[in-house]
Parts: sequence; C-alpha cells; structure tokens
Amino acid sequence: MTGIVIVVHAPLGEAMREFAVHVLGEAGNRMSVHDIQPEDMPEEQVPSLLRDIRAADEGQGVLVLTDLIGATPANIAKRAVAEAQALGTQCCVVAGLNTSMLLRALTSRDQGLAQTRAKALAGGVQGCLQVD
Repeated sequence: MTGIVIVVHAPLGEAMREFAVHVLGEAGNRMSVHDIQPEDMPEEQVPSLLRDIRAADEGQGVLVLTDLIGATPANIAKRAVAEAQALGTQCCVVAGLNTSMLLRALTSRDQGLAQTRAKALAGGVQGCLQVD
C-alpha cells in the first residue's frame, strides 16, 4: 500500500480526514495529517513530518498531499520528502489538494506510488468543473 500523508494549513487536514471517513468509512482514516498552524516554525515541523512519512511507508512509497504550492505547508513537505528520499524512502509531493484528489489517492493506494500519484492528480483536475 502507498502511504498517504497530508500537510496543509490548519484546520484543513483534520477536515479532510473527517470528509474521507464520512465517504469511505474507516478506510478514510488510514493517513497521517499535519495541520500547520500560523505560528508554527517550518524547521520545527520537518522532523515530525519526516517520522510520519517513514512510518507511513508500507513498501510501496508515500504520497504527500499539500494544499498550496509555495506556501509554508508545501515547503515543509518538500524539505521532509527530500530528507526521506535521502534516507531511502520512495515518496513525492503533490500540491493542490481537494476532496476528489484525496478520494482518488485513498482508493488507488494499492496500485503503488506512481499510479496512486497519477490517479490523485487526475482526480484533482477532474473534480474541478464549472457547474451552471
């Protein structure tokens, strides 16, 4: 299974977890969530995120989902993923987290990291539509 870790502005992470559990039942709870608070210092958040990335690796890698590219949570995720990769953990970061992306990631995590990442990205894009 591909591990799933969420790193976002608080309180979005826990809200996403609650959404996933609402839709998928307990299967939606199989992820680690890091809600980054406004007062959090990035360098202090990287070690705990790195531990969770390494703990989430069940042999098929870890997909780290974040909300806004270039924002503090994404920068923390990039640093932790780089450190995890240097330690031999297969992982990557995808930005732009939305509910469709999360559902696709959770329901395709048995397909390995590359496929889970592709499905999550497709879900994220396909979930954004104009509704008239």
